[in-house]
Amino acid sequence: MNELGRATATLYEAFHGYPLKTKIEGCRHCKLDAAEASLHRRPLHELAWADLGVYPFKAMTTFGDESDFKHFLPRILELYVLDYEGAPDVFIIFGKLNYASWTSWPKSETRAIRQFVSAWRGALAASQRESTENWQLDELESALVESDYDAEGAD
Repeated sequence: MNELGRATATLYEAFHGYPLKTKIEGCRHCKLDAAEASLHRRPLHELAWADLGVYPFKAMTTFGDESDFKHFLPRILELYVLDYEGAPDVFIIFGKLNYASWTSWPKSETRAIRQFVSAWRGALAASQRESTENWQLDELESALVESDYDAEGAD
């Protein structure tokens, strides 16, 4: 298993204590019943962007709470690696992390996120060396800067 694979496994391990709730509460005006049902359609490791739907955009503000976000976070981050072109803007996920004050989470969780992001950066940098086009690394770096990710410091 490569570094990114190990980091992904560590993410799932760090957040395994946040099970999928039977019902994820949402804004009653937003009509999220279909979106909520799609989050239960498959096991976490099998969810696709289509299953997550509006969840990454509405997480914690109008759809679910922080423990719901922590449940889906490993898969969301993993999908950025597996299906980046189908992903919502990467700025959204780092904005949601900031919204949740993730740097105050337990050390095992913050360490897992940092390990994953480091491995993701490394994988993108390596693929950039092999290709003339790698906008994904530029987007990730911009999202990290905008979210003050690096300013938070290592745990």
